[in-house]
Amino acid sequence: MTYRKEYVLGILSLVPLLAAGTYKGLGWLITIIAVYVGIPVLIWSLVVDRLVFLVIGIIRYFRESSGHMYYFERPVGPPGFSRRIMRDFRVLLFVFVLSATIVPQITSVSPANVAIVSNEFVYVAIFILAVPSSVHVLFWVLEDSGLRCHNPKRVTVTAPGAWMSNWLASVGSLGAFLTFAISLGGSLDRAISLTTTLLASLLPSCILAPTLFYRRVEPGILAKVRESKTAMAMNRMFAPPAPPAVPASFPPSMPAPPRQTPTAT
Repeated sequence: MTYRKEYVLGILSLVPLLAAGTYKGLGWLITIIAVYVGIPVLIWSLVVDRLVFLVIGIIRYFRESSGHMYYFERPVGPPGFSRRIMRDFRVLLFVFVLSATIVPQITSVSPANVAIVSNEFVYVAIFILAVPSSVHVLFWVLEDSGLRCHNPKRVTVTAPGAWMSNWLASVGSLGAFLTFAISLGGSLDRAISLTTTLLASLLPSCILAPTLFYRRVEPGILAKVRESKTAMAMNRMFAPPAPPAVPASFPPSMPAPPRQTPTAT
């Protein structure tokens, strides 16, 4: 899979940022791409691999006391384009909301220092994308690996941690960012303009970084997960039931006697 749509969307969203800084030179452009995209992918590749096996080990250890059944579905390939884009926007919302909550705690938010606060917002957002958002990436890998949780009481089958990923990007916390934007902009019009600017600054990272991770890093992690001893042990414990044998419709017929060739007299 080439992920052409994500690359096109990511590059198009990166154009305004690159155009704004073209006069600063090629070095500035390379730095922006390396910081905004390279650092998150690098940290995810170093952290998520270990987190995946840690979570699977914990699941295997507590599988009996939890009362749930964990197993690996047959691999069906990576999720489609729409599902991947929805993941990207959940991460974008998570980064926006958490940054809007943290920045007022470390600096004074007012229209007088809008430039300084905006830069700090972007720096905090990149850190959140690289480190706390690793939790989102962890859930993606667990889901894409085929790991599923069967709850016999509720008769449900879900990907582990799917509910937490949705909760982390809950729109119920969007008010924190709106309050931050209005406090910084001083008016609703300036708040909308500020939101658009910050969105243009962070959207490329939230599309290109996950796309590069999907394309370059995740396949290797999934292969190691599927071939791990833990995965094989889970498959043995919770192997899918064998299909029922088809009953015979008629009793077996007696074999025909061999034909005898006539002898010449």
